[in-house]
Amino acid sequence: MKNNASRFVLVSFDILAIYVSIVLAYFLSAWIGTSFGFTPVGGFVQYTDKLIVYILVIISFFGLRIYKYRHDFWEETYLVIKSLVLSLFMLLSVLALSKSVDDYSSIVIVASFVIMAFVIPIFKFILKKKLSVFGMWNKKASVISGNSEIVSEIFGNKYLGYVKGSHKNSDVIFMDTAGSTKEHIEEKLSSFVHQKKEIIFIPLLNSFNYANAGIIEIFNARTNMIVLENSLLKEKNVFIKKIAEIFLAILLLPLLLPVFGIIIYFMKKEEPKGSIFFKQNRMGKDGKVFVCYKFRSMREDGDILLQEYLKEHPEEVANYSIYHKYDNDPRITKIGDIMRRTSLDELPQIINVLKGEMSLIGPRPYMLNEKEKIGSKIDMVLAVKPGISGLWQVSGRSDVDFHSRVEMDVYYTRNWNLWLDFVILLKTIKTVLFRDGAS
Repeated sequence: MKNNASRFVLVSFDILAIYVSIVLAYFLSAWIGTSFGFTPVGGFVQYTDKLIVYILVIISFFGLRIYKYRHDFWEETYLVIKSLVLSLFMLLSVLALSKSVDDYSSIVIVASFVIMAFVIPIFKFILKKKLSVFGMWNKKASVISGNSEIVSEIFGNKYLGYVKGSHKNSDVIFMDTAGSTKEHIEEKLSSFVHQKKEIIFIPLLNSFNYANAGIIEIFNARTNMIVLENSLLKEKNVFIKKIAEIFLAILLLPLLLPVFGIIIYFMKKEEPKGSIFFKQNRMGKDGKVFVCYKFRSMREDGDILLQEYLKEHPEEVANYSIYHKYDNDPRITKIGDIMRRTSLDELPQIINVLKGEMSLIGPRPYMLNEKEKIGSKIDMVLAVKPGISGLWQVSGRSDVDFHSRVEMDVYYTRNWNLWLDFVILLKTIKTVLFRDGAS
C-alpha cells in the first residue's frame, strides 16, 4: 500500500515537473523572442494542455522501469534523460504525422524537454528526501554481506530509501554472492522467494557496470548469459570521447586564462625567482612517456627541507608507501597548499589535453616508478589516455590507497560512457569547491 502511494506521488510530481518545464520554456522563448522580434507560435495554454507530452514522458518512464526499481540518483537521472530524448522524437513524429508541426514553436518544444532534464531530477531528489522524512519512501531491507562499504551505501544513500530491517520483516533482501557457495545461495533464495520477498543480487565481480550489460536467455539450457565489453577499447568510443573533450577544453580555455593569471601572480609574489610550472615524466596511453604539466606547488629548495623533516618524522615514510604522499609536506608553499586543496595545481594539464597526451577525464597519470606497483592491471590502466580528473579523485581523493586507485581506473576503462564522464566532471567541480584533499 505504501509503495503504491509513494509511486502515485512520484508520478504526480513528475507531471507537475513537466508542466513547470513547459511554462518556463514558453516564457523564456517569449522573453528571448521580444529581443529578436518574434513570438512563439500559439498561446501559452496550447503548450501546457498538450496531453500527448505528459503521456509520452510518463509512459517512457514506466518503460525504462524508473517507477519499478530504486535507482541511484545519477543512474536515474541518466534514465530520465534517455526517456526524454525518446519522448521528444516520438512527439515530433506525432506532430509530423498529424500535420500539426506548424501549429507549435519548435523552440518551445525542444526547450521544454531540455528544461525537463534539469527540473525532473531536481524534483525527484527533493521529493524522495521529503517522503523519507514522513516514512513514505522508506523500505525495510536486510543485507547479507561482509562488505561494510556496500552495507553503508545501501542504507546511507537516502535517495534509495532503504532502512534496516531483519530477514523476517524486510521487504527486500540484498544478497552478496562473494564468499558464498552455490548451495548456500540457492537455499537462501528458495527461502526468501517462498516468503515473497524481493531479492537483489550483488555480483561477485564488481569491476563491471552490469547496468550497461546485455542479458541473453538460453532457453534450452535454462540459463542466462551476460554480455560485457571494455567500452574505451572500441575505436568509435575513443573517437567520441576525444572530440567531446577537445571541444570542451577549447570552451574552458578562455575561462581558465584569468585563473592562470591570478595563480601566477601569487606564485611570483611568494617566490619571485621560482619557476611557474612543475614538469614530470608520466606514463601515457600504451606506456608512452610524456611530460605532465602542473603549477609548481613546492619550494625550490624542497628536497633539502624534506630530508631534514623525514629524519624527525620517520612515520611519514610509512604513510607515503600507502598513499604516495606525506601528511605534512614541508616543501609545499602557501599558495601551493591552496592549489593542492582545490586541485588548481593541475589546471596546466589542459595543455596536455590539447596536445593529445591526456583526457579531461581518465585514469590517473602514473609516475614511471609506479609501473611495478600497478602490477597485472598495467595493460588495462595504460590502454587509454590518463585524465586530469577521474573516479578516484571524486571517491575519497587522498584517502584512497594506491591499490583502490588502480581498481577504480580499471573500472572506469571497462565501463566508460559519456554520462560517466559527465558525472565525474560534476563531482570534480563539487570536490574542488567543497572538499579538501590533494590529488
